[in-house]
Amino acid sequence: MKRYISMTLLIVLCFVAQTSVFQHMELTNIIPNLLVCLVSISGFMYGRKFGMFSGILCGVLMDFMYADVIGISIFIFVLVGYLNGIVNKLYFKDDLSIPLLAIAVSDIIYGLLYYVCNFLLRGRFQIFYYIGRIMIPEMIYTILLGIVLYKLTCWLEEKLYPPQEVPLAKGEKN
Repeated sequence: MKRYISMTLLIVLCFVAQTSVFQHMELTNIIPNLLVCLVSISGFMYGRKFGMFSGILCGVLMDFMYADVIGISIFIFVLVGYLNGIVNKLYFKDDLSIPLLAIAVSDIIYGLLYYVCNFLLRGRFQIFYYIGRIMIPEMIYTILLGIVLYKLTCWLEEKLYPPQEVPLAKGEKN
């Protein structure tokens, strides 16, 4: 339960930061997608159900604030959380390369699905322009901040659930 509460607070904090602070820190009109980072990290660290839970929260926040149609962002974020939850077995706390790769792939999936749902269906066919000018720079910016978010999430996990020592059975030696 503590994990759900802490992730909810972290999602709200990142949503506020993404929609306020990072609006003033844009590079080439691109801001990092902190919510994709959190959904990717939560699915990757905790599994499919938790990734889908965080995807629902992030999607609801994005849809209610910015979308004309409710449900598109929810669908995309839930799919990203689920896909990252599938590769949960590859999670090792000390390895940083696999979570960053997961964040990069998640941001590309998010960007492509967002393009299909919001631009392609309206007849805007400049996908290479969208990939080159929006998706790739956003992915790089998101990965850079994903390192910080991943380390923060690992630190929070360690504080909430410290490692427990397992007592030795009778007759076993160190």
